[in-house]
Amino acid sequence: MANHLDNLDEGKLVEKANEAITKMSRTDAPNRTEVKVIGAKRLQNGGVVYELNNPGATTWLRKEKTDFTKHFGGASVIKDKTVSVIAEYVPIAHNTDTLGENRIIEQETGLSPESIVTTRWIKPVSRRSAGQRTAHLIIRLRSPEAANQTIRDGLIIAGKRTWARRMKKEPRRCLKCQLIGTNHLAAECDKPTACGTCGKEH
Repeated sequence: MANHLDNLDEGKLVEKANEAITKMSRTDAPNRTEVKVIGAKRLQNGGVVYELNNPGATTWLRKEKTDFTKHFGGASVIKDKTVSVIAEYVPIAHNTDTLGENRIIEQETGLSPESIVTTRWIKPVSRRSAGQRTAHLIIRLRSPEAANQTIRDGLIIAGKRTWARRMKKEPRRCLKCQLIGTNHLAAECDKPTACGTCGKEH
């Protein structure tokens, strides 16, 4: 969501979203009386994550996001939450810039159409060793169900079955004091500067 929401607390954000839902044409809603926003969480980038009262309502609102943003107002944009997995030992013949390849992977693997949002190599192509034939790939998927299927059954990429695992979130690290798992960044750090290699103050 855009920055025009900065002055609203969580309660007001929930109210605003529910007002937008009541103005929508809800003919195909799962249950006209049960589509309701129950919670809001602010993100550091100025965005807002909304929680709805049931999975059916969430799926419906995702489908009707254009109508929702029209009634929500401002320059709001709804972004779909994606799930990332790492596919291991993928043939480097795969082209991450071609959307058509993602559709082929979905078809050959048995994933729902449009399940794959993007793919990108973990390591830059320029840093590959001579004669390298496979590399690890980050795949962003549109739903947890697609991610689970990918982890359970693997993927067919460039003619090879590859296996995937969940991509773990890296712990936050301060680049000034080098603390890992901290709740601050270098700009707000009041600790002495430490070297990222040896940990000493230089």
